[in-house]
Amino acid sequence: MSDFLSNFSNDNYKNTMKSKKENEKPKESLKSEEPIDNESEENKGPKKIRKRKQRRNVEAKSASEVQTNDAQLFDSPDLVETEEQQSNALLLKEPTEDISDDLHEVSIDPEYKKKQRNKKIIIGISSVIAVIIVYIFYYQMTHVKMPDFADKSIIDVKKWANENRMELELKQAFSLKEEANIVMKQDINSGKNVKKGEIVKFTISEGPNPEEVIKLPDFKTLSQEEANQFVTKNKAENLNILTEYSDKIEKGKFTKVEFNDKEVTADTYKRRDTVNVYYSKGKETFEKNITVPDFTGKMKSEVQEWANKNGVAMTYEEADSDKVEEGKILSQNIEKNKKVAKHDKMTVKVSVGKAAVVPNFADYSAESAQGAVEGLEVSVKQVFADNIPYGQVISQSVEAGTRLTGKDSKSVKVVYSYGQPYIKSYFGQLEGDIPKLIYDDFNSKGANITYGIYYMDSEQEKGQIVKMSLYNQYIASNAYITFGISNGRYADLPGKQDLSTTKEGSEKTQTAEK
Repeated sequence: MSDFLSNFSNDNYKNTMKSKKENEKPKESLKSEEPIDNESEENKGPKKIRKRKQRRNVEAKSASEVQTNDAQLFDSPDLVETEEQQSNALLLKEPTEDISDDLHEVSIDPEYKKKQRNKKIIIGISSVIAVIIVYIFYYQMTHVKMPDFADKSIIDVKKWANENRMELELKQAFSLKEEANIVMKQDINSGKNVKKGEIVKFTISEGPNPEEVIKLPDFKTLSQEEANQFVTKNKAENLNILTEYSDKIEKGKFTKVEFNDKEVTADTYKRRDTVNVYYSKGKETFEKNITVPDFTGKMKSEVQEWANKNGVAMTYEEADSDKVEEGKILSQNIEKNKKVAKHDKMTVKVSVGKAAVVPNFADYSAESAQGAVEGLEVSVKQVFADNIPYGQVISQSVEAGTRLTGKDSKSVKVVYSYGQPYIKSYFGQLEGDIPKLIYDDFNSKGANITYGIYYMDSEQEKGQIVKMSLYNQYIASNAYITFGISNGRYADLPGKQDLSTTKEGSEKTQTAEK
């Protein structure tokens, strides 16, 4: 720092200024030489105009003034201040400019203005093009071309909107032409540029109106193809055209119509209602390609499983067997290894076990009938019969020859005849025994005997039977008998009545029927 400040002492400063002037002289000589060369070139080239260019010396102060100022500066006691103050003092020096009276040659290009104008035009055009390019780039970045969404799905619309940051306003409407969720209309035409972020409106199809009433035709007059055309034309998706086999109706002809809702008719049918229309497929035929196995000795359940698997209509008949146990197959109407078709009919016989054959009980007596056949539960009853001799069979509950198996009741009731009723003498019996005698001897055995009672004077003890209208003879099964009962009037036994108080020969008749 001290070396730097020593340059600004009085002597050193003068030497410094002197050296500076000497260094400037060669530069001035070089400047003075340049016009000479320019003049020689001027004579050869286009006409040039000389101008004087002055330089101003911004160093407003002379060297002496500088010396005076320097002396004052260095003599000042403030000179020894801080380095920061010294640096600021140097920076505050005003720059200098030299004013020179030297002459300089200036060449003027006659195309200069034109070139400048063209330059400005080019710059202007370039600027406009640049602005246009920037605008186009910005426009392309902020706008998108509207696609044609006709007949496109709402899924395509939403995908496009998400990719381009568009907002959607969707409106739904019924349509017979467009399927559900298909674009019917777009408010902005395809090909038009749309700014991103704008609201774009679309009308989306809901399909046909389910509440619309569709009058159904008479399907009897329509072929199956015409019925399908009706469904397609009216978008009746719940109107099902079905087919079924028929042995009676020609193929392609109408067979029947079924409404799921019984309240719906052909005149009130709405598109949402379900209806099935059937047309004939004709008679179903199948190839005989199913081999029949040997079912003999197999269980009925195995046969049914095979029939279900192959679609064979199996019929079961039952038969008893002394050898084949119950539930197993005895025989089949189609031999094994024969071929049958689907839906063919087949019959097998199933064993119901050993059967008990009901005999003709006329060959047995009432006493031996109960043990006539093993396995049968025989109950025997004997009754009076006017026209059937004693011991003969009047009836049996199960016809002779019937084969009773495990599934049948083994109970058999057999009725034998007692023959025509025969009434013995009941004389000497008491009046009170009559009901029991009639029941035990006749009515309990199938007869229907009725009786009557009257009282009469008798020497027999009071209450004894002294007279009968019928006795010791064959009678009809429905005979009527009268009994005379003693009143004991002439009897010597206790209970004899006083004749003075009893009307002689009085009789009292009582009739009792069972």
